[in-house]
Amino acid sequence: MKSLGGRLLALVLGMLLIGLLLAPVAYGAIGLAAVEGLGYSLLLCLIPGLLTLLLSDLLRGTSLSPYVILAGGGLRMVFVLLGLVLVNSLRPDLGFREFTIWLLVCYLAALAVETAVILAPAARGKSVNDQS
Repeated sequence: MKSLGGRLLALVLGMLLIGLLLAPVAYGAIGLAAVEGLGYSLLLCLIPGLLTLLLSDLLRGTSLSPYVILAGGGLRMVFVLLGLVLVNSLRPDLGFREFTIWLLVCYLAALAVETAVILAPAARGKSVNDQS
């Protein structure tokens, strides 16, 4: 998973897994509109995550790489806020329960998955160095 493609795939699969776990909950609690809101939420959180991984790969050899997670969080926040306004203007029938709650859940889950994907190669490299 050290390659950029592997990390991008891990992020996409992680977010897909989160979506598959949350979809039955959203449907059972609220209905089909919540599943639609969950889909929008996943997309709004996945795109800045992918951009953050691309940025982390570009800055891998520099001293700026530790700040990538922080910059990714800011990027996600701006992207999600703009997406919230856009979805609410295009789909006003998706209210707090159908969209915003799932956006908050996906935001936190995406942050956790993205951080794990970014830090996994560094943690693996440390464990290999500790054994030798």
